Amino acid sequence: MAKSKYKKTNVYLPDRELALYVGAKIHAALAEITMDMDLYKGVRLGQVLEAVYEQGMKDGRREIIESLEVIKSKANYLPPGRPKKKKKS
Repeated sequence: MAKSKYKKTNVYLPDRELALYVGAKIHAALAEITMDMDLYKGVRLGQVLEAVYEQGMKDGRREIIESLEVIKSKANYLPPGRPKKKKKS
């Protein structure tokens, strides 16, 4: 059976639970950081992780919007039908 590369780690944020799928190095680093953590450091770590998560969401949205804009600019779509007549002046 193949060994999985990523491990699921649940991070509890103030308003929701975040499931992270991380590699062995990140999983070990997170375990080391949280080993002797008090309440203050835990809250600060939660704030940092939430900010990183939100920024990742924004970056992902931006990449999708940019790719759709490129596709839209390449497509020469005109609505079907007869062209409008030009006014004589």
